[in-house]
Amino acid sequence: MAARNNTPKKRRKNKKVMSDSATEKKINSKGVASSREDKFDWYSLYVYAICLVTILISIFALVGFVRGIVDSLWPDPGYFDPYNIPTESKLTADEIKENLISQNQRQAIKNMVNSMTTLVITIPIYLFHSLRCLFLFPTILRFQ
Repeated sequence: MAARNNTPKKRRKNKKVMSDSATEKKINSKGVASSREDKFDWYSLYVYAICLVTILISIFALVGFVRGIVDSLWPDPGYFDPYNIPTESKLTADEIKENLISQNQRQAIKNMVNSMTTLVITIPIYLFHSLRCLFLFPTILRFQ
């Protein structure tokens, strides 16, 4: 095995100066250098992520609310076996079927309340963060 040369390597005299990742020099059409700042940082990523998540939650809550309306108007009768009624039951087959339908309607109304509660919680969170986006980046909505 050959011995390694432990002499230090010559360093370049012209060191490159690393520019900040958020600031770059850009030459415009007139030949003048102008600085450009990227507007994306961790905070803006957080704000946009919260907006995206609240929009998705709101969409699923709206779908659940519409499904609850449909279930309350046209309830699922559920499975009922008229031949398997317990002998000690005082209810007839029709009464048991009616109870299943009313139970499904109550459950649909509970699901609608759950979906509306989710919307009531997510809409203010979305509005707050979307307004933060507007204040962070006021030039995004300007049309040239």
